[in-house]
Amino acid sequence: MKRTFKYALSAILTAAIVMPAFASTDNFPDVPDNHWAFEALQRLKKDGLLVGYPDGLFRGNRPASRYELAVAIHACYTNLKSVTDGLDSQIKALSDKLNGVATTADVQNLRDALTALQNDVNGMKSYGEDIASLKKLADTFQKELQSLGVDVEALKKDLGDLADRVTKLEKRKPTVNISGDVNLLVLGGTSRDGNVGLSQEGYFTGINPVTKANAGATTDLVVLHEGAFTFAGTNETGPKWKGTIVLGNMLDSFNGQNTLKTGTPSGGYFEQNGDVYLQDFSVSFDSSIAGLNFNAEAGRVGYKVSPYIFQRLDTTSYFANQRWDDGLYRFDGGIVGFGIGSSKIDIFAGNNDNVTSSNGVGLNVLQSGQINGAFGGLGGLFVDRTLGAKLSSPFIGHSNLNLAFVVLDTINPIVIGAGGPTANRLSVYGGDLSFNFGKIAVNGGYSKSDLTDNTTSVNSKDNSAYFVKGGLGGHKWALNAGYRQVEANYLAPGDWGRLGVARNPTNIKGFMADGHYKISHKLDLSASGEWDKGAADGFGGSSFNTNSKVNTYTVKLSYLVNPNLTLSVGYEDTEFTGLDPAAFAAGTTNFDASYKWTTIGLGYGLSDTSKLLIQYQLSDISNEFQVTTGNGGNRFTGGLLTTQLSVKF
Repeated sequence: MKRTFKYALSAILTAAIVMPAFASTDNFPDVPDNHWAFEALQRLKKDGLLVGYPDGLFRGNRPASRYELAVAIHACYTNLKSVTDGLDSQIKALSDKLNGVATTADVQNLRDALTALQNDVNGMKSYGEDIASLKKLADTFQKELQSLGVDVEALKKDLGDLADRVTKLEKRKPTVNISGDVNLLVLGGTSRDGNVGLSQEGYFTGINPVTKANAGATTDLVVLHEGAFTFAGTNETGPKWKGTIVLGNMLDSFNGQNTLKTGTPSGGYFEQNGDVYLQDFSVSFDSSIAGLNFNAEAGRVGYKVSPYIFQRLDTTSYFANQRWDDGLYRFDGGIVGFGIGSSKIDIFAGNNDNVTSSNGVGLNVLQSGQINGAFGGLGGLFVDRTLGAKLSSPFIGHSNLNLAFVVLDTINPIVIGAGGPTANRLSVYGGDLSFNFGKIAVNGGYSKSDLTDNTTSVNSKDNSAYFVKGGLGGHKWALNAGYRQVEANYLAPGDWGRLGVARNPTNIKGFMADGHYKISHKLDLSASGEWDKGAADGFGGSSFNTNSKVNTYTVKLSYLVNPNLTLSVGYEDTEFTGLDPAAFAAGTTNFDASYKWTTIGLGYGLSDTSKLLIQYQLSDISNEFQVTTGNGGNRFTGGLLTTQLSVKF
């Protein structure tokens, strides 16, 4: 219907276009079948909107008179009126049938009729501009239409009514909006030179899951899949709700969205049973209390503060997904926000212990301390309850201040050291301050973590972290540099980086820098470096002392082949030297460790809503921490091929 109407208007406005004369049996004889307007004119003739001249010709090379255009306008109006009247009669007929429905066949027929009617209604939602154009034409050709006996005022009124109805249709929304994504992730590990590989997440690749011997990608092959469906209300006023349910086998394979998989040193990626979990489900509303802006969200909610205080780890280096990578800790509780002038205070609280899948896998286990595999560290407090507050406020000029205090409790206290005290609470507090001066940006922060047994302090020394960072950027480039120190007993559940396979490293201090340069509109270069030392001696849970050094470098080159295809190559090198001998097994003579990864990647946009990512990564690693059960060596030179297909809807 919509196309017919557009063709009519198009014909009215372009009737004077020159068209050569060729024969055609089912259209105007003087319109060739290879002409750009052939199909449109054929449909217009079939629908009775254009009849041509008495001799049956269209005569496209002849200028149309105003009276001829008036005839075409009236035909368009009559056709449009019959369409809307037909919809009214269909709706009435369906309503009459509903009163006497009795059989399954009747119900199915009604469903088919309603589907067809809905398609017609949806087709009318964009009629607004066309009706407006027809109203203008009616004004322009009013005299000619009247000479044809047309009641122009009635025509204008009908068009106005039609415009109102279309406007209402355009504003109509479904009560529930459904969106989501589907992901397929395939990981194939390979061994090389008689050695298995090691991923950036600390998993072995190229190993037989049963015999623990070296294997190729066809043996060490894992196929993971996950689909997420988000339902959200579309109401513009009152409380708003949303929820995301996820199905697949990916959560169990990674042991949760933020926790590195634990197990034996030969552990790797594994396919698990199908699982279902509720990512989030909440109701929110905005209001005002005592002149203060107020908003609240309750249910299964997500929140983060900052990387050094409270932010979920991103431990899925080979899987890109906003749901997994957003840094939010999910908990069953609520978030309340107050706006005071240009400042805002958020208060959040909830339970963490029951945020699990149908198979009992923790969705995002909240754990204090380091998550750094072989490098140890004080920690291990699994949090059951969370309570916190955050203040965000503008500072002087173009600057912003954030302050936060978070209390994390467990119902299962941990023991600190052999026969040491117990602890059941961790308090993390601190803040950061950022400044912007045109192309220059500076930010820094300081935070502490206090481990206690209720209110009795268990560990209140060497438990702080601070950083400062500055950046300068131009049109094609940016450069950042900074310094940080994270003391040995700092235990915040944050995400402040990775050194080799060490996540959230502590007992370190040093400088860092990163930058990027856009060589051309297709070629991008980025690089980073970090130069750390051990911050202190005498911490048995740390592999670092004042003789330890850690140097890490990364470089990546990306090339845009075309708008849909990107190729990239990257290299990472992290060298540990002078590690604390007390952290090694007896008989160890090499207290160094080396982690190198080379990665080749391809990203292809299949459509606006789907993307394919393929990458192959070679590892070249040597250390005395992780020893495979298959060959007993400390060299890891295998590879990992990953393929991710993502489709959004």
